[in-house]
Amino acid sequence: MYKKQGYLTKEFKIFHIKDKTDKTFDFHYHDFYKIIVFIKGDVMYSIEGKNYELKPQDIVLVQKNEIHKPVINPEVEYERIVLYLSQSFLIKEPVFMECFNAEKETHTNVMSVSDIDFSKVKNALEQSVKYISSGEFAGELKGKCELMKALLVINESVHNNGLLFEGRVSYDKRILEVCNYIDNHIKEDLSVEALCNKFYISKYYFMHKFKEYTGVTVHSYILEKRIQHVGRLADAGWKVTAACAEAGFKDYSTYLRAKKRLSSRLVGAGDADKTEE
Repeated sequence: MYKKQGYLTKEFKIFHIKDKTDKTFDFHYHDFYKIIVFIKGDVMYSIEGKNYELKPQDIVLVQKNEIHKPVINPEVEYERIVLYLSQSFLIKEPVFMECFNAEKETHTNVMSVSDIDFSKVKNALEQSVKYISSGEFAGELKGKCELMKALLVINESVHNNGLLFEGRVSYDKRILEVCNYIDNHIKEDLSVEALCNKFYISKYYFMHKFKEYTGVTVHSYILEKRIQHVGRLADAGWKVTAACAEAGFKDYSTYLRAKKRLSSRLVGAGDADKTEE
Protein backbone atom coordinates (compact mmCIF):
# COMPACT_ATOMS: atom_id res chain seq x y z
CA MET A 1 0.00 0.00 0.00
CA TYR A 2 1.02 3.61 -0.44
CA LYS A 3 2.43 5.69 2.37
CA LYS A 4 0.77 8.87 3.53
CA GLN A 5 3.47 11.52 3.90
CA GLY A 6 3.38 14.60 6.09
CA TYR A 7 0.75 16.32 8.17
CA LEU A 8 -0.07 19.97 7.52
CA THR A 9 -1.15 21.75 10.71
CA LYS A 10 -1.13 25.28 9.24
CA GLU A 11 -2.95 26.93 6.34
CA PHE A 12 0.14 26.58 4.18
CA LYS A 13 3.86 25.88 4.15
CA ILE A 14 6.40 27.08 1.61
CA PHE A 15 9.95 25.85 0.91
CA HIS A 16 12.59 27.12 -1.53
CA ILE A 17 15.05 24.27 -2.01
CA LYS A 18 18.21 23.95 -4.08
CA ASP A 19 20.16 20.71 -3.66
CA LYS A 20 21.49 17.49 -5.08
CA THR A 21 19.84 14.45 -3.57
CA ASP A 22 20.23 10.73 -4.08
CA LYS A 23 17.08 10.04 -2.07
CA THR A 24 14.67 7.60 -3.68
CA PHE A 25 11.00 8.35 -3.10
CA ASP A 26 8.28 5.71 -2.93
CA PHE A 27 4.79 6.34 -4.26
CA HIS A 28 2.86 8.24 -1.60
CA TYR A 29 0.08 10.77 -1.07
CA HIS A 30 -0.76 13.76 1.16
CA ASP A 31 -3.93 14.96 2.85
CA PHE A 32 -3.28 18.47 1.52
CA TYR A 33 -2.74 20.08 -1.90
CA LYS A 34 0.73 20.63 -3.31
CA ILE A 35 2.30 22.84 -5.97
CA ILE A 36 5.91 22.48 -7.14
CA VAL A 37 7.38 25.39 -9.08
CA PHE A 38 10.19 23.75 -11.04
CA ILE A 39 13.19 26.03 -11.59
CA LYS A 40 15.93 23.65 -12.72
CA GLY A 41 17.09 20.05 -12.53
CA ASP A 42 16.55 16.66 -14.15
CA VAL A 43 13.31 15.33 -12.69
CA MET A 44 10.45 13.11 -13.76
CA TYR A 45 7.20 13.25 -11.79
CA SER A 46 4.96 10.18 -11.71
CA ILE A 47 1.37 11.03 -10.78
CA GLU A 48 -1.61 8.66 -10.93
CA GLY A 49 -0.18 6.52 -13.74
CA LYS A 50 1.40 9.32 -15.82
CA ASN A 51 5.12 10.15 -16.06
CA TYR A 52 5.93 13.82 -16.69
CA GLU A 53 9.43 14.87 -17.79
CA LEU A 54 9.76 18.31 -16.25
CA LYS A 55 11.43 21.29 -17.85
CA PRO A 56 12.25 24.67 -16.28
CA GLN A 57 9.17 26.85 -15.73
CA ASP A 58 6.82 23.89 -15.34
CA ILE A 59 4.38 23.99 -12.43
CA VAL A 60 3.29 20.67 -10.92
CA LEU A 61 -0.19 20.38 -9.39
CA VAL A 62 -0.91 17.54 -6.97
CA GLN A 63 -4.41 17.12 -5.59
CA LYS A 64 -5.11 15.97 -2.07
CA ASN A 65 -4.80 12.14 -1.97
CA GLU A 66 -3.27 11.84 -5.46
CA ILE A 67 -0.61 9.14 -5.61
CA HIS A 68 2.75 10.38 -6.84
CA LYS A 69 6.53 10.35 -6.60
CA PRO A 70 9.47 12.24 -8.14
CA VAL A 71 12.39 10.50 -9.82
CA ILE A 72 15.42 12.76 -9.40
CA ASN A 73 18.80 12.65 -11.15
CA PRO A 74 21.22 13.04 -8.19
CA GLU A 75 24.01 14.36 -10.43
CA VAL A 76 22.09 17.52 -11.36
CA GLU A 77 21.23 20.36 -8.99
CA TYR A 78 17.49 20.43 -8.36
CA GLU A 79 15.88 23.79 -7.54
CA ARG A 80 12.19 24.18 -6.80
CA ILE A 81 9.69 26.05 -4.65
CA VAL A 82 7.25 23.72 -2.92
CA LEU A 83 3.86 24.80 -1.58
CA TYR A 84 1.75 22.79 0.84
CA LEU A 85 -1.82 24.16 0.85
CA SER A 86 -4.66 23.11 3.13
CA GLN A 87 -8.12 22.67 1.68
CA SER A 88 -9.54 25.14 4.21
CA PHE A 89 -7.11 27.78 2.94
CA LEU A 90 -7.88 27.20 -0.74
CA ILE A 91 -11.67 27.18 -0.49
CA LYS A 92 -11.71 30.60 1.19
CA GLU A 93 -11.01 32.00 -2.27
CA PRO A 94 -12.66 29.77 -4.91
CA VAL A 95 -10.41 31.16 -7.66
CA PHE A 96 -7.47 29.38 -6.00
CA MET A 97 -9.11 26.04 -6.81
CA GLU A 98 -9.45 26.73 -10.53
CA CYS A 99 -6.10 25.14 -11.40
CA PHE A 100 -6.89 22.03 -9.35
CA ASN A 101 -10.39 21.79 -10.85
CA ALA A 102 -8.86 22.00 -14.33
CA GLU A 103 -6.31 19.35 -13.38
CA LYS A 104 -9.10 17.03 -12.29
CA GLU A 105 -11.10 17.60 -15.49
CA THR A 106 -8.17 17.21 -17.90
CA HIS A 107 -6.16 14.61 -15.95
CA THR A 108 -3.10 16.80 -16.52
CA ASN A 109 -0.92 17.50 -13.49
CA VAL A 110 1.72 19.79 -14.99
CA MET A 111 1.23 23.21 -16.55
CA SER A 112 3.58 25.24 -18.70
CA VAL A 113 3.33 29.02 -18.32
CA SER A 114 4.76 32.02 -20.15
CA ASP A 115 8.11 33.55 -19.20
CA ILE A 116 6.32 36.59 -17.79
CA ASP A 117 3.88 34.59 -15.66
CA PHE A 118 6.61 32.28 -14.38
CA SER A 119 8.74 35.26 -13.38
CA LYS A 120 5.78 36.75 -11.49
CA VAL A 121 5.12 33.47 -9.67
CA LYS A 122 8.77 32.86 -8.81
CA ASN A 123 9.38 36.42 -7.60
CA ALA A 124 6.25 36.46 -5.44
CA LEU A 125 7.10 33.12 -3.83
CA GLU A 126 10.71 34.13 -3.18
CA GLN A 127 9.38 37.25 -1.45
CA SER A 128 6.97 35.08 0.52
CA VAL A 129 9.80 32.88 1.81
CA LYS A 130 11.84 35.97 2.66
CA TYR A 131 9.04 37.63 4.64
CA ILE A 132 8.04 34.49 6.53
CA SER A 133 11.61 33.74 7.63
CA SER A 134 12.48 37.38 8.42
CA GLY A 135 10.90 37.62 11.86
CA GLU A 136 9.91 41.19 11.05
CA PHE A 137 6.62 42.85 11.97
CA ALA A 138 3.73 41.15 10.13
CA GLY A 139 6.20 38.96 8.26
CA GLU A 140 3.81 36.00 8.18
CA LEU A 141 1.01 38.20 6.84
CA LYS A 142 3.23 39.77 4.19
CA GLY A 143 4.40 36.30 3.18
CA LYS A 144 0.82 35.11 2.89
CA CYS A 145 -0.04 38.07 0.66
CA GLU A 146 2.86 37.25 -1.67
CA LEU A 147 1.79 33.60 -1.76
CA MET A 148 -1.74 34.62 -2.69
CA LYS A 149 -0.34 36.86 -5.42
CA ALA A 150 1.47 33.85 -6.92
CA LEU A 151 -1.68 31.71 -6.72
CA LEU A 152 -3.64 34.40 -8.54
CA VAL A 153 -1.12 34.41 -11.41
CA ILE A 154 -1.24 30.59 -11.69
CA ASN A 155 -5.03 30.47 -11.69
CA GLU A 156 -5.43 33.42 -14.04
CA SER A 157 -3.15 31.63 -16.51
CA VAL A 158 -5.38 28.53 -16.31
CA HIS A 159 -8.52 30.66 -16.64
CA ASN A 160 -7.23 32.47 -19.73
CA ASN A 161 -5.27 29.72 -21.48
CA GLY A 162 -6.45 26.42 -20.04
CA LEU A 163 -4.15 23.92 -18.38
CA LEU A 164 -1.43 23.44 -20.99
CA PHE A 165 1.58 21.13 -20.73
CA GLU A 166 4.21 21.43 -23.47
CA GLY A 167 6.60 18.73 -22.25
CA ARG A 168 6.75 14.96 -22.64
CA VAL A 169 4.36 12.67 -20.78
CA SER A 170 4.22 8.88 -20.98
CA TYR A 171 1.50 6.50 -19.86
CA ASP A 172 -0.37 3.35 -20.78
CA LYS A 173 -3.76 4.46 -22.09
CA ARG A 174 -5.59 1.37 -20.89
CA ILE A 175 -4.09 1.50 -17.40
CA LEU A 176 -5.07 5.16 -17.17
CA GLU A 177 -8.62 4.28 -18.24
CA VAL A 178 -8.74 1.61 -15.53
CA CYS A 179 -7.53 4.08 -12.87
CA ASN A 180 -10.21 6.57 -13.91
CA TYR A 181 -12.83 3.81 -13.89
CA ILE A 182 -11.82 2.76 -10.37
CA ASP A 183 -12.14 6.35 -9.13
CA ASN A 184 -15.62 6.68 -10.63
CA HIS A 185 -16.96 3.22 -9.70
CA ILE A 186 -15.40 2.67 -6.29
CA LYS A 187 -18.53 0.97 -4.88
CA GLU A 188 -18.74 -1.66 -7.62
CA ASP A 189 -17.05 -5.03 -8.17
CA LEU A 190 -13.42 -4.11 -8.89
CA SER A 191 -11.87 -7.55 -8.85
CA VAL A 192 -9.04 -8.19 -11.30
CA GLU A 193 -11.31 -10.53 -13.26
CA ALA A 194 -14.09 -7.93 -13.51
CA LEU A 195 -11.68 -5.20 -14.65
CA CYS A 196 -10.01 -7.45 -17.23
CA ASN A 197 -13.41 -8.37 -18.66
CA LYS A 198 -14.50 -4.74 -18.69
CA PHE A 199 -11.42 -3.52 -20.56
CA TYR A 200 -10.65 -6.66 -22.59
CA ILE A 201 -7.15 -6.99 -21.13
CA SER A 202 -5.30 -10.20 -20.37
CA LYS A 203 -4.82 -10.77 -16.64
CA TYR A 204 -1.02 -11.12 -16.87
CA TYR A 205 -0.57 -7.97 -18.97
CA PHE A 206 -2.93 -5.99 -16.75
CA MET A 207 -1.31 -6.92 -13.44
CA HIS A 208 2.21 -6.39 -14.79
CA LYS A 209 1.51 -3.01 -16.42
CA PHE A 210 -0.60 -1.75 -13.54
CA LYS A 211 2.21 -2.25 -11.05
CA GLU A 212 4.74 -0.76 -13.48
CA TYR A 213 2.79 2.51 -13.75
CA THR A 214 1.33 2.81 -10.24
CA GLY A 215 3.96 1.12 -8.09
CA VAL A 216 1.56 -1.30 -6.36
CA THR A 217 -0.77 -4.20 -7.07
CA VAL A 218 -4.31 -3.65 -8.32
CA HIS A 219 -5.71 -4.85 -4.98
CA SER A 220 -3.58 -2.43 -2.94
CA TYR A 221 -4.47 0.48 -5.22
CA ILE A 222 -8.21 -0.17 -4.91
CA LEU A 223 -7.99 -0.64 -1.15
CA GLU A 224 -6.16 2.67 -0.79
CA LYS A 225 -8.72 4.50 -2.93
CA ARG A 226 -11.60 3.01 -0.94
CA ILE A 227 -10.05 4.06 2.37
CA GLN A 228 -9.57 7.59 1.02
CA HIS A 229 -13.19 7.68 -0.16
CA VAL A 230 -14.46 6.70 3.29
CA GLY A 231 -12.46 9.60 4.71
CA ARG A 232 -13.95 12.07 2.23
CA LEU A 233 -17.49 10.92 2.95
CA ALA A 234 -16.92 11.01 6.72
CA ASP A 235 -15.61 14.58 6.39
CA ALA A 236 -18.81 15.42 4.51
CA GLY A 237 -20.91 14.20 7.42
CA TRP A 238 -21.68 10.60 6.45
CA LYS A 239 -21.96 7.95 9.15
CA VAL A 240 -18.93 5.70 8.98
CA THR A 241 -20.92 2.52 8.35
CA ALA A 242 -22.75 4.13 5.43
CA ALA A 243 -19.49 5.57 4.09
CA CYS A 244 -17.88 2.12 4.19
CA ALA A 245 -20.71 0.62 2.14
CA GLU A 246 -20.61 3.49 -0.35
CA ALA A 247 -16.85 2.99 -0.78
CA GLY A 248 -17.24 -0.69 -1.59
CA PHE A 249 -16.31 -2.29 1.73
CA LYS A 250 -18.35 -5.32 2.77
CA ASP A 251 -18.80 -3.91 6.27
CA TYR A 252 -17.20 -1.68 8.88
CA SER A 253 -14.92 -4.41 10.24
CA THR A 254 -13.47 -5.01 6.76
CA TYR A 255 -12.73 -1.30 6.46
CA LEU A 256 -11.21 -1.23 9.94
CA ARG A 257 -8.82 -4.08 9.16
CA ALA A 258 -7.72 -2.33 5.97
CA LYS A 259 -7.30 0.94 7.84
CA LYS A 260 -5.16 -0.71 10.52
CA ARG A 261 -2.93 -2.21 7.84
CA LEU A 262 -2.49 1.25 6.36
CA SER A 263 -1.87 2.89 9.75
CA SER A 264 0.96 0.48 10.46
CA ARG A 265 2.79 2.00 7.48
CA LEU A 266 2.43 5.57 8.69
CA VAL A 267 4.82 5.37 11.63
CA GLY A 268 7.55 7.96 11.17
CA ALA A 269 5.79 9.81 8.37
CA GLY A 270 6.58 13.05 10.17
CA ASP A 271 4.96 16.44 9.75
CA ALA A 272 4.94 18.92 6.93
CA ASP A 273 7.83 20.98 8.26
CA LYS A 274 10.00 18.80 6.04
CA THR A 275 9.28 18.33 2.37
CA GLU A 276 8.10 14.90 1.31
CA GLU A 277 7.92 15.33 -2.43
